[in-house]
Amino acid sequence: IPVENGRLALGRWQGIFLAEFDGPRERTVLVSVVAE
Repeated sequence: IPVENGRLALGRWQGIFLAEFDGPRERTVLVSVVAE
């Protein structure tokens, strides 16, 4: 997902959604950043 000026560079009809079907519990989120 490209980032420009600290914001996600998504098109007009693009989005990121999270659907939770496994019930509430603690989660770990891993983010990798690769810069040029």
